[in-house]
Amino acid sequence: MAKKKTEKSPSGDGYGNTIESEPLTFRKAYLEWENKCKGISAKEIQSEGRKGVRSVPPNLFEQIQEHVTAAFRRPESSNDGTKGAYVLIEDIIKALKDDKLFLENERDNLEKFQKDMGVFLKANSKLNPSNIEFNRPESYDVVNGKVVNESEDTVTIYGHYVDDYFVAKYPKKKYEVNTKWFNRNKNTSNPPYKQALFGDGDLIGKGEGLLDVIELALKELDEKAIELYTIGIKRASALARLPSVQSWVRRNITKKQFYPPNSGKINLRQIGEALLTVEFPIKNDIEQRMVTMAATNKDIEFAQKIEAFKVGQISNQVMATLIREVIARGKTENIKVKNGYYLQLRGLSDPPSETWKEVKKSWMQHLWA
Repeated sequence: MAKKKTEKSPSGDGYGNTIESEPLTFRKAYLEWENKCKGISAKEIQSEGRKGVRSVPPNLFEQIQEHVTAAFRRPESSNDGTKGAYVLIEDIIKALKDDKLFLENERDNLEKFQKDMGVFLKANSKLNPSNIEFNRPESYDVVNGKVVNESEDTVTIYGHYVDDYFVAKYPKKKYEVNTKWFNRNKNTSNPPYKQALFGDGDLIGKGEGLLDVIELALKELDEKAIELYTIGIKRASALARLPSVQSWVRRNITKKQFYPPNSGKINLRQIGEALLTVEFPIKNDIEQRMVTMAATNKDIEFAQKIEAFKVGQISNQVMATLIREVIARGKTENIKVKNGYYLQLRGLSDPPSETWKEVKKSWMQHLWA
């Protein structure tokens, strides 16, 4: 029984070739996440920085990007900007916004991000946004709208710094206390940064965090194969290493239909057109890598499995190169065509004789004379 075809979405691979596969939705989900975070202002998350000090990024998205860099990290932070969310987010954003097919190493980055997010959520982890520490006076008074009599003893709150003290201390900010964003205990609060990464909050809902997008991407890359990869040949030597291509070329270069009746000069246009009608299955990872190399002229590895490929266009010059590459991998360079002549192609050694029939006839006559 033939395999049931899924709904296919033709698109490009970013290298001039065409793919047909089930639609991937994770890039759209990522853009929705990014746009939503960009739409949440620094004022809305009550994180605008201090007057006279270098301003912080203007929205939640950019604050996540810059969260642990030297310019914006808090002095007591243990993260110097070379690990954690900053580096991971920079890597994956580039891949998620690229119009090229996802590469295997980019998929590996997604898995690393997923794994490291587990570290972020680990109880008492300093990387956990719920555990970002802020210290403020244990006691204070408010007199005529001003905070006075601040104690030297402090208390620690986790997640976000805007509590009753901050609102009283900086009334011009016009901030409001959000008790979900901070807590006196670790592993409890759900501040904006945590919501952006993990969702499930009042700003970014359940299933809408960046980690949800990453998990969707991993699922789709694993489950949605490229059903047909239509390529232009940029490296014929790579394609010639596939057994199925070798078999097709060797079989067809001996057929009379691609030659004039009295010559071994192959019609490259006709055999090239015949090649364009064939779909070749891809049987393993090595074959997929060779097809990818042939199509892109790069030693790269796509994250999705490719089930089959075909050649979408081919010039006479490339067809000739492919034939020569296949022949070079065989046992003999002199290919006898079914019209009685030897294949003639620039780059191959001369056949025994262009008029071998006449030579054979003359030799037989001489033998029996």
